Amino acid sequence: MAAVLMAIGFGLQYTEGLPRSEDFSNLHFDWKIDPGSYLTPFNSSFRYNVLLDGHSHSTYSDGKMNVRQLLEWHIAGGLAAEKLALKEYKDKIVVIPGMEYTIHMNFIDINETVPVGPPVPTNEQLKEAIRRVHELGGLVIVNHIPWKTYYQQPRLPNHPSVAELIEWGVDGFEIINQEVFDFNTYQVSGQYNMIQMTGTDVHHPSVGANVWLTIQADNMTRQSIMEEIRSRRTSFLFDPAGTRPRVYVDPPSSYNMLQPLTNLASYFGMFFTDITGMYSFQGTFCHPKKLLIHRDIIGWFVFWNIIGLTVLEIVRGLLLLGWEHFYDWWKARKFRFNTSTV
Repeated sequence: MAAVLMAIGFGLQYTEGLPRSEDFSNLHFDWKIDPGSYLTPFNSSFRYNVLLDGHSHSTYSDGKMNVRQLLEWHIAGGLAAEKLALKEYKDKIVVIPGMEYTIHMNFIDINETVPVGPPVPTNEQLKEAIRRVHELGGLVIVNHIPWKTYYQQPRLPNHPSVAELIEWGVDGFEIINQEVFDFNTYQVSGQYNMIQMTGTDVHHPSVGANVWLTIQADNMTRQSIMEEIRSRRTSFLFDPAGTRPRVYVDPPSSYNMLQPLTNLASYFGMFFTDITGMYSFQGTFCHPKKLLIHRDIIGWFVFWNIIGLTVLEIVRGLLLLGWEHFYDWWKARKFRFNTSTV
């Protein structure tokens, strides 16, 4: 029976086209936050008229919100920073195009997609990508260093050091990503007079905005904003707790209907750990794949099943025995009643 349940659970888990756990088709952000009303720039004397998010994701990468929803999330979250934005949001927001490249470098202010190299690029391939961005007139910003090195086994093994990246010619670093202030990189980038970028790295509408790059631009245009960034005339607002309110999406009924079956995979998943590491977005993973079978858990699972079945059989036997005694008593009572009436 356990094998049948496992087959059902894992079969459904890897079946394409099943209902998703969240439906993002009807998102609304019916509020507006003014972070300047309760936050002061890191450089307290810095004056600004533009707030910018240097890092966010739509459904074109691995985000949950489409481009329109992402723009509305930013507007609700206090951001004033090309087609949709220029047409429908030109008085509210400025969009600066870019892309996040392998090893998580942001290529900002470019109008051309830089070809993505292999899942594990060489140093020369990374240097070539940096050169290409500079040829296109863009900036190379290295994202969230702590995120890549947080665990004992880093998410991105063989990631270039900050010193190597500076030597290769990157323009700056993301010093705040979501609620994490990378103070070490902040100090190093300041010593080398590099661009210090911040980013919400938003993927999901249930998160708040944590950080805003502050800029004093001559006018609300992409060119004017980028000129201030290139000139290192920026500061930032930082709220580690993030803004409220937020949007939480309920699972659709079609998803809930299958939960008792699809969650079987989660239960039986305790028998093994499939170590893959960080996904490369190119069909591979950043670490060698390793499958660990937890034999002790499997053994205890069998043990408790035997105990459970044994207890079940004992209870069943007691119930049958009790029923037999009751039936015999009832028959005897009925017989005595019939005899007495005769």
